[in-house]
Amino acid sequence: MINKLYSEIAVPIESPFGFMPGKDSERDFTFDKEDRFKDYLLGKDGQSYNISLDDNGQWYFFTSLECNSLDELKLSRQIFRPPYLKDEKLMLVELMDKLDLKPFYEGHDKAYGHVLSLVPKLDSVSAFNQARLANYDGSDDPTIIKKIHFIENEYKSEKTRFVSGFETRSFATVTENEFYAKEIHLPSNARNYLKLFVYFSRYGVLPSQQMMPRFLGNLWASTQSLNTSANPALFKDEGIDRKKIRGANSI
Repeated sequence: MINKLYSEIAVPIESPFGFMPGKDSERDFTFDKEDRFKDYLLGKDGQSYNISLDDNGQWYFFTSLECNSLDELKLSRQIFRPPYLKDEKLMLVELMDKLDLKPFYEGHDKAYGHVLSLVPKLDSVSAFNQARLANYDGSDDPTIIKKIHFIENEYKSEKTRFVSGFETRSFATVTENEFYAKEIHLPSNARNYLKLFVYFSRYGVLPSQQMMPRFLGNLWASTQSLNTSANPALFKDEGIDRKKIRGANSI
């Protein structure tokens, strides 16, 4: 897992057709109401894919992609193919074409993203590289923001950090805790936190009364250029050392 980046993706889409009810599951108390998102399945060639409808009537396509580099991560949430990427492999574009799903254009050519990176030691990952992850930047993208905003917890001496992208519709989870990554994050939190993020980004409302989601909502608000409501006591920031930027493109 350490050499992979796990990209959880949400794409607002036009109303789909041919979908089926999702699998019944126990109520998820992450959300303050049961119907914030209703999940459905879309079948194609013997496989099932996840779509969801929020309580404002907007549909989304959700999927999970594994990436081997920052450049793959950057392209993993591309929802349109611009001319300058005509020869690139765009996994999400190709998958949505296969499923006949049309992105709902919001003035942005990228999906919402939440990436997981499992690392041997979080303190060894520079703020520069954490920013790269949270912003879904490729290895050659310019550095605009000179610091990161994050919240962090520790369990049995293993740290997990949530880092917000700045106006990028994305954020990152960087953790030393393999159990959390495998057993909790990938099966559940990766998508649930992304749903919270999408809802908060689109509607300005955090659909949860739980402590951790509310900390995340405050963190996300702190990196929105037109949002001044974040409580600075509830997140940390760290400057990017420009001396460490050169040669720091590998995670």
